[in-house]
Amino acid sequence: MSAFVPPPPQRPWGHRLFFPAAALYAALSVPLWVAGYFGWLGIGWTPALHAHEMLMGYALAVVGGFLLTRPSGVALTVAFAAWLAGRLAVLGGLPPEVAAPVALSYPVALFVVAGLPFLRAAKSGHNMLFGPVIGAFALAEALVWWGGDGGRTGALFALHLVGILMLVMGGRIIPSATAGEVRKQGGTLVERVQPRLEWAGVAGAVLAALTVAVGGGVGGAAGPLAWIGAAGAALAGVTAWARLARWRTGAVLGRPDLWSLHLGYGWLGLGWLFLGVERLAPLTGGAGWHVIGAGALGTLAASMMVRATLQREALSPNFSRPATAAIALVGLSAALRVAAASTAPDLLMPAAALAWSGAHLLVLWVLLRVPKRIRA
Repeated sequence: MSAFVPPPPQRPWGHRLFFPAAALYAALSVPLWVAGYFGWLGIGWTPALHAHEMLMGYALAVVGGFLLTRPSGVALTVAFAAWLAGRLAVLGGLPPEVAAPVALSYPVALFVVAGLPFLRAAKSGHNMLFGPVIGAFALAEALVWWGGDGGRTGALFALHLVGILMLVMGGRIIPSATAGEVRKQGGTLVERVQPRLEWAGVAGAVLAALTVAVGGGVGGAAGPLAWIGAAGAALAGVTAWARLARWRTGAVLGRPDLWSLHLGYGWLGLGWLFLGVERLAPLTGGAGWHVIGAGALGTLAASMMVRATLQREALSPNFSRPATAAIALVGLSAALRVAAASTAPDLLMPAAALAWSGAHLLVLWVLLRVPKRIRA
């Protein structure tokens, strides 16, 4: 009888930790924020804090799960502990001199474990962009705490950084995945990367972000920097739509895991246009922020969390009905929240929060049901 040989130790994968945490945090924090906004629970969360947590908490958790594919156990533990500590410090109302460095620890840790490796291994301009953008989240966090305007500049800068990541990552993942489906149907997706449009859009987005970082028109003063930033954001939005128009969305309508990515990229193009308008004439009720922050981020993050988890576990990326329902609820939530900026906020904001929470609870349920495959 042969001796028992234990299986080799498994390397940790960031998606198994960060994706469920992001989904759970999104499901709980938004309804609590709305309850605090209407004074139902006596929670003194400000709009700036809500924006901060959706970007530095929710969005960066998704980024962490996506980028930390095979980290060491120590790196994953440090990164997740820093993320969790940041959320507790901010929501717990710790004094700024304590909360600020704790909150800053996660974007710094993410840059060290994910951003620096991108810089070392990058062989193309596309991949080289990830390192600096990830590192810039630390600057966004610093601007939140020490920017002198209640965190608005830092939050808006973080929103632009998230928009850049979605623009670049979506611009590569979506056409590649779509091309595979088109090939199965006997066709060819000719227009895939579209490098000229890609670089024009990225350049516009980076320009818009840089003008925010130096305070150009963030407070609503439409000076030269604000106009430059608005033009850059508009360029990012128009090029996103131009690229999407060539990706044959009609060919993937039978694949929720693919049309959801197309839908999210459509929200993203609209969101960049709204960010351009926001630079010149801030919109009431947060409409400009929520098109990209709820519509684009919510749709793309939910879709990519499910799809990436299935692929990394060597399963078919086809969505189940709960996953498809989650994408539909995210879209409904975004539409309700944008509409609430101009009409019936007492009704539409709670409805949007319930739809958002329901969507992310479904995402969490789907993620936790995905079986793990054995890895060396």
